[in-house]
Amino acid sequence: MQKFKVIGLLAVLIAVIAPLWAALSDKFGLTTGAVALICAGLYVANGMVLKNGLKITLGFLVGNMWAYFAFQGIGMFAEPLGDYMAMFLVLACFALVAVFIACYLDKIFDLSAWLAGWAITLTLLPGVAEDGQLTLLLHVGIAMVAGVWLIGVLITSTHKFLITRKKAG
Repeated sequence: MQKFKVIGLLAVLIAVIAPLWAALSDKFGLTTGAVALICAGLYVANGMVLKNGLKITLGFLVGNMWAYFAFQGIGMFAEPLGDYMAMFLVLACFALVAVFIACYLDKIFDLSAWLAGWAITLTLLPGVAEDGQLTLLLHVGIAMVAGVWLIGVLITSTHKFLITRKKAG
């Protein structure tokens, strides 16, 4: 029964806080609310460890910018190389560099968050006009931070607090 209460409390917190963000983010003009849910999920999959929150966040944000530069690079090389070859070469080079940087600076960046942030933004960029791309990066970045901190950390911290309080009381 105790396990059911712990899981039930976590389920209720996730069922309230995550959809609350998804619904309210649109009211603030952020059309990327779902990105926060993905980022919160990666925080949870990483073990819900508060001390990793910053490096996960930095990984997402660098991945977000990484996608923008990769997207620009693909555009630059598409004419001489063709779309598919440009995409392959640019993404391969960016992946290689990202892995080396994140692995050597693993106390600063979480590689899984970097790659996920890169993939999220690369998925969204093609549907946006060039003059709206930087705005998209800002919106995605805000959603990434919200996902890790407002959803991931808030839910897990609240959950731990309530579980600890119940055990003490």
